[in-house]
This record gives sequence, C-alpha cells and structure tokens, in this order.
Amino acid sequence: MMRKRFLLLRDDGSQEVPAEMMRRISKALAEVERDYGGSDEFVHKIEKDFFEVMAKKEFTPAGRTVTNAGAPTALVANCIVLPIMDSMEGIFQTLKDAALLQQAGSGLGFSFSHLRPAGSPTKRSRGVSSGPISFLEVYNQAFGMIKQQGRHGANMAVMRVDHPDILDFLNCKKVEGRIRNFNISVGITDEFMEAVINKPDELWLANFNGEKMKPRKILRAKNGSVTGYEELDITAKQIFDELVEGAWTNGEPGVVFLDTVNKVNPLPRLGEIDACNPCGEQFLHHYDVCNLGSINLAAFVLRQAQDKPVVDWNRLEFTAKTAIRLLDNVIDRSNFSVPKVTEMMKANRRIGLGVMGFADLLYQLNIKYNSAEGFALAEKLMAFIQKASEEVSEELAEKKGVFPNYNLSVFRDRGVKMRNAALTTVAPTGSISMMLDTSSGIEPNFALLYTKQDKDGHKYHYLNKYFKEALEKRGIDLEKVKEEIVKTGSVQNLEWLPKDFRDTF
Repeated sequence: MMRKRFLLLRDDGSQEVPAEMMRRISKALAEVERDYGGSDEFVHKIEKDFFEVMAKKEFTPAGRTVTNAGAPTALVANCIVLPIMDSMEGIFQTLKDAALLQQAGSGLGFSFSHLRPAGSPTKRSRGVSSGPISFLEVYNQAFGMIKQQGRHGANMAVMRVDHPDILDFLNCKKVEGRIRNFNISVGITDEFMEAVINKPDELWLANFNGEKMKPRKILRAKNGSVTGYEELDITAKQIFDELVEGAWTNGEPGVVFLDTVNKVNPLPRLGEIDACNPCGEQFLHHYDVCNLGSINLAAFVLRQAQDKPVVDWNRLEFTAKTAIRLLDNVIDRSNFSVPKVTEMMKANRRIGLGVMGFADLLYQLNIKYNSAEGFALAEKLMAFIQKASEEVSEELAEKKGVFPNYNLSVFRDRGVKMRNAALTTVAPTGSISMMLDTSSGIEPNFALLYTKQDKDGHKYHYLNKYFKEALEKRGIDLEKVKEEIVKTGSVQNLEWLPKDFRDTF
C-alpha cells in the first residue's frame, strides 16, 4: 500500500524506500524554519525531530503531505470547503475550482443549501430552476471523470434540513450508483431537533431566503429533468424517520449539527460555517483548508519489567509538539491551484492533529475498549494532546506571529496569542493507519484477522500483531483460534479463553 500510494517514482524508474520518503518530508518542512531566521544548527535539529517521530511510527502527516512534501508536485491538503452560491456563474466557477483541486489530490465539501428550490423562477432565462440535486448530479458526473494521483477524490454534499428540497436530497442516493462521488449529510438545526422531540405532530415548514414554505416532492421525467413539484404536509418527525431509514438502508445520509458547529466556531467574525470535508471531521469556512496529521497512540507504551505497561506521557508530549510545528510548516509550503484557497489557508493556519492506534494502545494496556477505564483514558489522552498543542501554538505565535485572521477569532477575545485558528481533530486515518499498521482513528478493530481488498483488486492480509503477541505470551496456539477468527473476526465465542483476554480483544 505504501509503495502504491506514497513512495515517489524517480525519472529513471526506481522508487523511494520508506526512509527516503521520511527524509524528503522532514528536510522539506524543516527548511521552513529558515524563513523565520532559523540557523543551520536549528534547522538540522528540527529536521532530526521530524524524521524521528515518523521513523518511530509515532506520527505521520496526512496522505497529501506524505506524497507531495519535497516532491516536484505542489504541496496541498486533503480537506477544503468551497461555496456554491445561487447563480449560474457561481455554480460553475466553483465546479472549475473544484476540478483543479481534485486533480491535485484534495477532498472537498460543499453546501447545496444556498441554491434555490426546484421549480423556482429564474430571472435571466425566464424559466424555472432545476434545483440543488440537479447541480449535485452535474458535480458528481464531473468528478467521476477526474482521477487524482491513483484514486478518485472524496466529496461531501450538505443540505440544511429546512431547505424546501430536503426530501429530494434525502432520496438522491437511494438508487445505488446514482451519485457515486459524494457522501451526503443533512444539516440538522436545533429548531428541527426540538420539533422532532417536542412537536412530533406539528407540520414542518422549510425556509428559503427568509420565506417559509412547505417541503416539496420534486417530480422528474425519466431522463431526470424536473417537471414540477408537490407541496407536502409533513412533520419534522416524519422527515427524521425517513433520514434514519436511509441511513439504516445504505449508510446515507449522515447528519451534521450545524448550530453546534457554529457555537464552537473559532472564527465567528469570519461568518457562519455551512459544510464539512468528505469524512466530516473538519467544518470549515468557504475556501478554508485543514491540513491533517495523526499521532499513533499505539507507539506510546512503556513496558516495565514486572509492572503493568503504562503510557509514555513524556514522549507523547514531545511528539505532539513536534507534530504541531511540522503541520504549521506545511502551511508555509502549501500552494493550491485556486489562489483563494491558498490565501485562506495562510490567513487561518488551521491544523488538524488527530490520533490513530487507540484500540491497539488499549490492547497493550489490557484495557477493554467499552469500559469506564477505556473512556477515562481516551479523555485523558485528548486533553493532554490538546494542552500540548495549545502550548506550542502559543510559543510559535511569539516567535513567528499570530495567524493573520487572529482579530476575527475567539482567541483575540480571550487575550491569548495563537499561531493557529484550530489545532486538533478526530479523523478516520484510512491510508495512513494502514501505512503504520495500526488501528484507524479512535475506532475499535472490527476484526483481529482479515483481508482488505482495494478498488483495484489488490489484497492486503492483516493479523493484529498485539493479539498474536498476547497469544504467544499466554501459550495459546494461534491455529487453535484461527478458524473462529476467520469466521467471525472475534474471539468472543471461545469461552475456554480467559475472560480478561476476551475483554481486552
């Protein structure tokens, strides 16, 4: 997987080895320190630190940085949100921008909530609007033609639950394969949830540009063109039930809680946030970017002779602070094909430092995932990483300056100088967790032994190494449990295994 996704091919046909890849990244990003007056000695130290945390599998930046840092291609981030405003010029300018960004390797998020409902009059053409879902299909088809560096780009479409065409949006992926290049999520509001819970029998009214109206059923011809619409008497509870039914049937739509997002918006004077990146971990202003990286928690276990293994907090602090500096330096070297994106990234300097390997950490500490001890450790870990991240961002602000949009942020109100508008996140870490052979994100391992097949038919075989170590330590033969694991992915049915072992795994 690493060879296919991340190791560069040279002009002579040879390919990087992993150590060369890490040296390329660490050297390119450490050189940023010269822009701020860093001496040769300091730059060399930072390069060593960057290389060390990657080589020890303690941290890695996200895929686009791994591929592009120090390479001939432009350095870009995975996560961007773009605006889709209610004009033909705006819709297709954004499509052009999106195509260029997808080609470079970025994942994109869009809100289709600003587009007028299907059947609404259009002044210039003196016709009627085909509605947001028609333009979603145009975007979907365009993105299907673009292949970015060996893979198709990921996209997120969001629509507010109070948009008149919300039912059309809810149902747009019911036919498998109709919209292949988007995840979809409904933008839930506090008002809607209040109606679902406390007013289940009251009719729900949509809202577009301040005008209240009934939600609509969009009528389409066989070719998909809009022929009209019917206004519906429907409650918030019925809409919610339909949403849940869709999520149960094929996993979509997801939901995003927009009012909650904006309550914790670090840049409230920059405007409201209406969309997120494809995996839903980054809610961003229009044209904003988040460059991601993840700490591998499984690498921070101190194994003491007779005592229970413990978390290496000192090393975790060093890694978190090194990671923030590395990701901050990524921003200085990033350059997008859409200038507004580059400008916004450098104005906000958002970072998304996340984690992976949490389940594998728990295996090593003999802690059950869904236990009070597991929850307590999760909370302690993230509080620790958040604190370390804030400390180093404050230090960088003193030495390198605050982010340019600082005066639009909550940090100005608090009187705290920060280098970055945001610092931490929880991302799913698909490719990079495979690269480091660790559990993804904060999720449990869904199987102890499995075969993963990618879209190109390549197969990757996995046996959890901590499970194998624990079997060997207890003198349990792998072959004795293998049949059950192959069948179910789990050891829960093997009651002859010790209970504490089954709890841990």
